[in-house]
Amino acid sequence: MTLREHVTNAAKRLQQAGIDDSEALADAELLARHVLDWDRSTYLIRNHEAPPQTFDTAYKKTIKRRTAREPVSLITEEREFWGLKFSVKPGVLIPRPETELIIETAINLFPDRTKAELSIADIGTGSGCLAIALALEFPQSIVNALDTSAIALRIAQQNCILHSVNDRVTLVENSFKDWLSMRNRPPYELDLIVANLPYIPQSAIKTLSPEVRMYEPYCALDGGPDGLFLLRQLLKVAPNCLTVKGFLLIEIGNGQAQKLEQTVESIPNLVFRGFRTDLQGISRTAIIERSSPS
Repeated sequence: MTLREHVTNAAKRLQQAGIDDSEALADAELLARHVLDWDRSTYLIRNHEAPPQTFDTAYKKTIKRRTAREPVSLITEEREFWGLKFSVKPGVLIPRPETELIIETAINLFPDRTKAELSIADIGTGSGCLAIALALEFPQSIVNALDTSAIALRIAQQNCILHSVNDRVTLVENSFKDWLSMRNRPPYELDLIVANLPYIPQSAIKTLSPEVRMYEPYCALDGGPDGLFLLRQLLKVAPNCLTVKGFLLIEIGNGQAQKLEQTVESIPNLVFRGFRTDLQGISRTAIIERSSPS
């Protein structure tokens, strides 16, 4: 049996497990390449060949995990974000493509990024993908990456070492309320706060895909009754930590834009500057500026 035939048969098994047809084929191929340690070019050139004898047993194990709806990224223990590879393991939220909008927005707000000496805070860092990408895009800046999960911070530390930014990214095991409360007196020191905090309404968690509902940490999903519980807390403390003309970039979920904008408008010294939309047209990244005291 050729490698291509192995992949086709595996894709059928994944389809039977409820995985979308196109996703099933892509996953079956990716897992084959993972077992063989091949890039896609090698796979396309050699998929007509019979795989090594050791392939079949290892491949069947990975496909069995995927038919149980375990995310591919947890099987391979790897996820690409902003063109970079990140280690991901159970206990940490898997980075999403839409979160890259935060990086794009930060670059637009601070275009002279190679010279900008920013003080940045990443709230709820998880795997560290935002903190690390920002540290690489703003090489003269320092980043504090906060999370309450020791498991997540251990994975973030591995990723900081992997990308050689552990000298500029400080990992902090603390709640953002406690950490930011220590910075709420002049001179306000943060130029940029980014946050991908939990924003799924509690009632919606049970409707998420099995990959998310069963395998990603509940604490990284649960945003309270309407999904905005933690985001409101962050908005209340942010004005006392940001520099004047500093920015807060927040990721939100579908249908939350109006409520978030209303909340921002009710808080002194914060100015709502708009949303960035993702490829599905969903308002995904909120842009909020710290104004001068009135």
